[in-house]
Amino acid sequence: MDTNGVSVTKCGIKRNPPSLVVIYHKGLKTRKRTIKLHRIDENSTCDVYSYLCNDELHGQFAKLIPKAQLLRMLAILKDIVKGVPLAESIRRSEEVESILPTEDLNVVDVDVLERKKAIMDKLFDQNRIPSDDPNFQYDKEVDFAEDKVETCTWDSDECEI
Repeated sequence: MDTNGVSVTKCGIKRNPPSLVVIYHKGLKTRKRTIKLHRIDENSTCDVYSYLCNDELHGQFAKLIPKAQLLRMLAILKDIVKGVPLAESIRRSEEVESILPTEDLNVVDVDVLERKKAIMDKLFDQNRIPSDDPNFQYDKEVDFAEDKVETCTWDSDECEI
């Protein structure tokens, strides 16, 4: 991605001190910026993400990193700071990034919900057909097989008032 001549090529996390490391190109030069994340263990990953995006110095770099990727790195860094082994933190991140249709997102915490929403937004953008695409159809109707229709109590026509 490119903004104001800045193109991020790599990003990662550093354990001690807790930092986000961004390698980027500006003009013909490759530069490295280390963004220290103070008190990452006390704040939620969503709060740290918001802080990074709204920061005057580092916001331009944080906005160039995909949201799902940055939230994942912040969650892993937060786990490492709290003493969780790296392998365990990566395993937890992979569990969070799997989206199950039966999962109830009303009961998960804010950080997990925000990460899942970022992943769903990314999948939506990948599957979306732009309006200028030759395969785009405005009012597409799809017929579903009758044998696969599921009934739900909340979706009935009967009102219980």
